[in-house]
Parts: sequence; C-alpha cells; structure tokens
Amino acid sequence: MDTVEDKGLEAVGSHCPLLEELRVFPADPFDEGIVHGVTESGFIAVSQGCPRLHYVLYFCRQMTNAAVATVVQNCPDFTHFRLCIMHPGQLDYLTQESMDEAFGAVVKTCTKLQRLAVSGYLTDLTFEYIGKYAKNLETLSVAFAGSSDWGMRCVLDGCPKLRKLEVRDCPFGNGALLSGLGKYESMRSLWMSDCNLTMNGVRLLAQEMPRLNVEVIKEESYETHQAKKVYVYRSVAGPRRDAPPFVLTL
Repeated sequence: MDTVEDKGLEAVGSHCPLLEELRVFPADPFDEGIVHGVTESGFIAVSQGCPRLHYVLYFCRQMTNAAVATVVQNCPDFTHFRLCIMHPGQLDYLTQESMDEAFGAVVKTCTKLQRLAVSGYLTDLTFEYIGKYAKNLETLSVAFAGSSDWGMRCVLDGCPKLRKLEVRDCPFGNGALLSGLGKYESMRSLWMSDCNLTMNGVRLLAQEMPRLNVEVIKEESYETHQAKKVYVYRSVAGPRRDAPPFVLTL
C-alpha cells in the first residue's frame, strides 16, 4: 500500500536488487485530504536499485516526464507498465506540461512491452508514440486522455499484436471506432465507455463486421442516440444468449 511512502520504496531499492515486480496500491483512493502516498522519487529509487524490474503497477499522486524517463532507462526490460496518477488529467507538476513525453519514453525504451496503462494529461502525441514504437503491445488501457479520433487510430493502425483495448472517458468517436474495421477480428476485445460514440456508428460497425459480437450496455439516464458503453469481441459461437435485458446485441 502507498502508506509505505517514498522512504519505504527507498528501502526496497537499497536492499532488494533481485526484485522483478512492484505493485503499489492506494490505501484510500477517495480521501482527498490524505497526506501519505508515493511520488516520483520512490519510483526512481526502486528503479535504481532493482535493474531486473519488469512489471509495475504504480498508483501515485504526482509524476513527471523526467522521472518516468529515468525509470525506464534504469529498467528497460519492462513488459508490464501501468502508471496510475490518482487525479485524472494531471500535468507534469514541475513543468506544467502534458505527460506525453513520459509514455513516449516508455514505448521507445521498453521494446518488450506487452501491457500498458496510461494516465495524466495526454494528447494524441502519446498515441502516435504508441503506434510507432509499441510493436509488441498486447493490452492497452486508456482513461481521460487523447485529443481526437486520430489518437485511437494511431494505436489500431500501428500496434500489430494488440489484443485488448480498454478506453474510458476519452474524446474518441465513431471515426475512431470505425478505423479499426481491419483490426477487430484479430483482437480479443474492445471496451469503450463514456466516449463520443453514437448508436448509428456502432450499428455501422456491426453491419460491416457481422462476425463480431457488438454489444451496447444501455442505461436509462442516457440519450437514445448515445452508445455510452460498447463491448466488441469475437467468438466462434456467435452472440451470447445469456445477456441481461439492458444489453443490446447488434
């Protein structure tokens, strides 16, 4: 838990040179007034002392581009890199710049990367980096990030091994969804929630790709033309027959 604070992570970095996996979870993610937690300094300390580190899930309250770049330089063999900055859309707190260069450094340096979760304030540039460099990426999780449909398109076009894409609270719309027509049958699943999808766009996907299962999870509070939660997956068995009433299968 993040109650270990940076001093605890410094101890880990000083005494655990064979460490390969690190997971740091928030003790209370909903307490805004909480004073404990971990920052970029603890992350750097572990990376300096644990060169074999290849798996990280790190919940923190602040981060910088330079810190992430330092971490991946110290540990270039990451296969799983999941950085969760607690406040959505947070900038590099020192430079007040987007966090694009942080994740650019991750995908450029860690050529074995298979799973990536991004956070912080990110523009389409992050997804351009991912599409250009993350050639072994299999799972990508995105929330509160991106500028336009172009970002998601870069990922779908550029990551040949992508199997699972999870997108939440992003400005991606029908254009982004339909840009993956040539990709979805080779993927395991696509989940999009609270993006800019409409029922017409999702219906068009289902028409163009009849062998895919396309589901829309409907909620009473949503407008009828909106597709707030969409799940796309492939299955040789066809559409499932156990869907509850609020799941519309197209």
